[in-house]
Amino acid sequence: MSETIFSNGVRAERPLDLSIATPFFRNDPSQLLDILSCQMTGEAVELIVIDDGSQDPSVTTKIESTLQNLSVPASLIKLHANQGRSAARNRLITGAKAPVILFLDSDMAPDSPNFVAEWLKLARDPTTEIAYGGFSTLQVPDCAALALAKMVAEKSDCSSATERQSRGALAVATSNLLVRKAILDDTPFDAGFSGWGWEDVDWALRAESKGHAVLHVDIPATHLGLDDAATLLDKFAKAGPNFRRIVERHSSMAALPGTKLAQTLTRMPAKTWIKSILKAIVLSEALPLAIRALGARLWRALWAADALS
Repeated sequence: MSETIFSNGVRAERPLDLSIATPFFRNDPSQLLDILSCQMTGEAVELIVIDDGSQDPSVTTKIESTLQNLSVPASLIKLHANQGRSAARNRLITGAKAPVILFLDSDMAPDSPNFVAEWLKLARDPTTEIAYGGFSTLQVPDCAALALAKMVAEKSDCSSATERQSRGALAVATSNLLVRKAILDDTPFDAGFSGWGWEDVDWALRAESKGHAVLHVDIPATHLGLDDAATLLDKFAKAGPNFRRIVERHSSMAALPGTKLAQTLTRMPAKTWIKSILKAIVLSEALPLAIRALGARLWRALWAADALS
């Protein structure tokens, strides 16, 4: 894996408790880094950022400047070619120096000024193995372009810790996930998942199957990188092969409503025609959001059904 590494040269004054690991590809994580920089001062934390082949010198220069001004150890790993979401996270694992890693996506924004402190408390608890902090839309601006993705996220992803705990590993995402490094060394992410979707749930299910406890907590961060309707539909369409991979690997996936719906739709005729109608519905900002959101869910299920067929 061809790469270049930049380090700010700061040495930790005491053993590190936490590595905050952030992957990105063709976006600018500077807003997140600025937020974290205010919360990491004086803490036993390091920050590792990986650019998964963006090849944007202006962003590289901006990030290196930001990291250089931090008072905690920080580094940027720049991959010379895109390796994919799983491979990038696996590289972050090998680069982390603390015994606990917090994966935090580059388009997330912590919802609390005590975000890092709360994660540090859990990281220092030796009983913590895996903890997912949650996902919110609290800081997402109200605008027509993001309204659909915001509603879809709120219905499917924005749940309390209590609600998520009942679903265990099935409710885990790497957008805001704390894991003991020893677990990650033993159970890395599967690079066989390509593109978008499901590699995080697959990892969590494999880790859970090895007896590692999954804890859900309320330490949320807002997903600021919500997609417009067209991009969202494109991601849903391309996630079909990954969905099939995880369904074939994990029997617990069969209990999910989305899996049941996709399996039912495998027998539906004229799916191509139905998809074209659904796409028109979802992209029409003149229609009520609830109808568009339902159309997006059915669109996703139809592509998943194709993958299962």
